[in-house]
Amino acid sequence: MAVLLLLGYAAICVVIFKLLRVPLNKWTVTTAGLGGVVVVSGLLVAMNYNHPFTTDGRRYFYTTPIVPTVKGHVIDVAVKPNAPLKQGDVLFRIDPRPYQFVVDQKKRRWRRPSRASSS
Repeated sequence: MAVLLLLGYAAICVVIFKLLRVPLNKWTVTTAGLGGVVVVSGLLVAMNYNHPFTTDGRRYFYTTPIVPTVKGHVIDVAVKPNAPLKQGDVLFRIDPRPYQFVVDQKKRRWRRPSRASSS
């Protein structure tokens, strides 16, 4: 932004000295230089002073959410911090006891012959 302001001021100075034929002496060039510093500095200070500010900032960062399809207590974490992982590595183990009853029930139902096939 400061570069754009300086280039704009330089263009204005060129127009003033070339088109209006202001003589080039030590006072006009010094005045133009100091005037440019004052004008550009004033604009930058005014822009910084009026810039929107909040103390309620937000931080954004990239994460990979790891969400299991079942809920339960984690009984073992199989990964080490800052260690590379491969696809298919086990990250953690969930306590299987709450689900073991349902698994056993479905296994018994699958093994039991149905009544319609025996007659």
